[in-house]
Amino acid sequence: MYQDARSTSLRILAQTIKEDNIDINYEIEVAIKKATAVFPVSQDEILSLKEDLKKSLNITMSIKSVLLNGEDKEHIPWLNVKKTVMNWKYWNRYKRYLTEVKNWPPTVVDSIDDTTDSILELLEDPTVKGRQYDRRGLIVGYVQSGKTANYTALINKAIDSGFKLIIVLAGMHNDLRSQTQMRLDEEVLGFETSHDKLDLTSSHSNALGVGRLVGDNFYEVFPLTSRDYRGDFSTRKARSIGVQPTTTPFLLVVKKNASVLKNLLNYFRNYSPLARMNHVVGHKTVADIPLLIIDDEADQASVNTAEIYKDNGEIDENYDPSRINAYIRQIYQTFEQKAYVGYTATPFANVFINQNATTATHGQELFPKDFIINLPKPSNYVGPAEFFMLDTEKETELPLVKEIKYEENFLPIGHKKEHVPLEIPDCLLEAMYSYILATTIRRLRGQITVHNSMLIHGTRFTDVQHKVYKLVLEELRHIKNNVKNSKKQGYHYKGLQYHFYKQYCTEKLAEIRSYYPSHFDRDKRYDFTWEEIERELMSVLESIKVKEINGNSKDVLEYGEYKETGLNVIAIGGDKLSRGLTLEGLTVSYYLRASKMYDTLMQMGRWFGYRQGFLDLCRIYTTKEIKRWFRHIAEATEELRGQLEYMSKIKATPNEFLLKIQSHPQMYITSQLKMRSAREVKVSYSNELIQTTVFPTTSEEFFKRNFIAFERIINRLQEENTSNTTTEIIVRKKANKHHVWEKVKGDTVVEFLDEYQTVSSASRANSRSLAEYIRKRLEDEELVNWTVVVINNGDERFEIAGKKIGVGVKRSGIENYNKEGYTSVKTLTSSGHEFFDYTKEKYDRAQAIINANKGKKNRIAAAKEARALRDPKKALLILYPIDHCKLDNFSFKKETYPIGFAISFPESGFSHTEVDYMVNESVEQDDDLWTELD
Repeated sequence: MYQDARSTSLRILAQTIKEDNIDINYEIEVAIKKATAVFPVSQDEILSLKEDLKKSLNITMSIKSVLLNGEDKEHIPWLNVKKTVMNWKYWNRYKRYLTEVKNWPPTVVDSIDDTTDSILELLEDPTVKGRQYDRRGLIVGYVQSGKTANYTALINKAIDSGFKLIIVLAGMHNDLRSQTQMRLDEEVLGFETSHDKLDLTSSHSNALGVGRLVGDNFYEVFPLTSRDYRGDFSTRKARSIGVQPTTTPFLLVVKKNASVLKNLLNYFRNYSPLARMNHVVGHKTVADIPLLIIDDEADQASVNTAEIYKDNGEIDENYDPSRINAYIRQIYQTFEQKAYVGYTATPFANVFINQNATTATHGQELFPKDFIINLPKPSNYVGPAEFFMLDTEKETELPLVKEIKYEENFLPIGHKKEHVPLEIPDCLLEAMYSYILATTIRRLRGQITVHNSMLIHGTRFTDVQHKVYKLVLEELRHIKNNVKNSKKQGYHYKGLQYHFYKQYCTEKLAEIRSYYPSHFDRDKRYDFTWEEIERELMSVLESIKVKEINGNSKDVLEYGEYKETGLNVIAIGGDKLSRGLTLEGLTVSYYLRASKMYDTLMQMGRWFGYRQGFLDLCRIYTTKEIKRWFRHIAEATEELRGQLEYMSKIKATPNEFLLKIQSHPQMYITSQLKMRSAREVKVSYSNELIQTTVFPTTSEEFFKRNFIAFERIINRLQEENTSNTTTEIIVRKKANKHHVWEKVKGDTVVEFLDEYQTVSSASRANSRSLAEYIRKRLEDEELVNWTVVVINNGDERFEIAGKKIGVGVKRSGIENYNKEGYTSVKTLTSSGHEFFDYTKEKYDRAQAIINANKGKKNRIAAAKEARALRDPKKALLILYPIDHCKLDNFSFKKETYPIGFAISFPESGFSHTEVDYMVNESVEQDDDLWTELD
């Protein structure tokens, strides 16, 4: 009754909250009164219902960002004209399902409605006969954030609008393909597709998901694939079907497998009665069957990784693409009315697609030529920015991440498939304790019929995974017996009790919740005693299953079969757990797998998602090195999204965005290009804030060289310039003790950068590429006028050219940076520093932009918008003496005092500002390149 009352109340509120000037509390009361008149609940449940509804209505969404092809001559706007007269029965049914069954907040459902309308409009009207078109776009979401719901909504709307063939490319493994098919069975088809259950003569008897909604039972979409583990597309099945997609829409969910895609291509070109020879292109094509390809995880396998260039650097018009990419493109080119929409959370590979590459056999590369859309982010989503606390200036340890060491007897670095792990290490046992306690506390909090998962991801070898599985299974048996029979004196009983007081007691959990207040209800009880925990322990332990998820195991994560009770599972695996496969209610991750590729590593982090009411219980057990990699990638991903948001505001095109990212000083690392002894990359610093943050801890020569460069630029400034006395310069208003020089020539800054040394692996704050960039901009009469500021904080430390200079900025840096021989200050600049040289009017405008975006999770886009106020001729160099505690063991003298710098670059007025930069293979392959927090 409670869920019925909740769903009805939400449906009533969904209509009311769209009106202006309403009293939310009053409307909630009215909605509950109407709903409980039909579905009576207790007084206590009414109170819970009020809080539940308030929480749902408090979830907000960020704004989507859209990049469009400004020279798009193919597109004919159509949706707004036809929208009011179309029958949106599939979309309306799915909308009901999200609201009434999945209990999604109205703001989230409305956001999906809005974004999918935007996507659908950018495709073409599928009901127009005889017109050829090719629409391609990319949708950028967040890992585990609801991308599947978005493309499920798009599929429902595509069916309503007239698309006849929809192909979903779903991962590279049967598990993920089957999971995606299962989701679409429930949320598009509305009936069971399993061969064991499917009755083609009576689909109604197999209703599920949207098909069970009262009044909405219709089954008009024909599936050519099933949810069975081996239910992928086969030519035999397709040829046995009598109906064709001329009248009935077809839905296929296929994995990115060369054999499967070859069969699909073979069917549509050689066996489909709808195909006809097209002499213009030289192969059979299908006309007037509008095709929509949804490419889930579009950066995986779909992107061509084969060489496309001749020896002279030109594109080879006859190059052979990688197999999966080739088949996807050929299938796509078989249809005359077609649209391709890729979905990914990690578009690093996609930004390196060459939009000009094409062959007569395969057609054009899958470049998103028409649009790129950045999906909105729900306020209750927990992603990289939240886990790594990127939105806070606090220099603090990550409360959810626990550092561990590789155990040589368990899964040592570089182990082979023959390796035999001997025993469970203490850190994995602690992770298991965390999972057991987290599951128990969730149950005490009232989260009883929910899923709880633990991920153990330590090796890619299935044989080794099986050995780990047996060790974990045996250890869990020991824990159960020990807790049950030791009369509170056993090793595991004491271990769980100790771990509770150390990590899961009231004080510890309250401290973590203080970092993430929006993810918890204020009026819920979160404090529980060990005695309360103890009473639930055995029932929790008895409910835990251990599953081995890989190609050699028949185990599956049967969350659907445990909807009523919740599934508690420890999942052990490798690649199958790395991408796309959802681990419901993931609370604890034990993670040792490393990857140097941005997209691969970020996708391996399955712990992102929604953790409302239990985020404080979540833990990640991983190494210090992997933690650094993840933080670096999180920074890079946020930078990419910020760039997309900013370029959306200035109405840039997909082509301009991808060119910008390709030349971004931090993004080039993700390139998949083959390397020889060295390779050339292109870097641009247009509209960037660059700062040095990583320094060696033992190289006296490094600091001596940089201090000499610091002395020389001050001497030169004193000789050539007069210290600033203009009252409009904000630095004078903020703190007039700093030393400022205006109208400094660009050559002076270049000379400083030529003399200054940055760490060799820096991909962003690299003094050589910075100097080269400025030289190139000077040729176009940009960056000719600089303001140079020397930060003068604290007690006087030394004097240069008559200027007294203090000890500098205090930076404690990143705790346990643990990169041997290096330390990081995390962030060198302070708030507002990069606007030191703005006039008051411009400074106020910049602050207004920053303030307007506070708390909206788009600080990078706001910073770029504020930085864009700069005149392309003007830039700012800030020099920082650094008082850094990690360098206290270094006997600094005046000539070796640490000096860092930051440069705020304006937006260039030229579209191509890249400079060539040579990277040694040995440097790029070194771990330093991937861990640098510069």
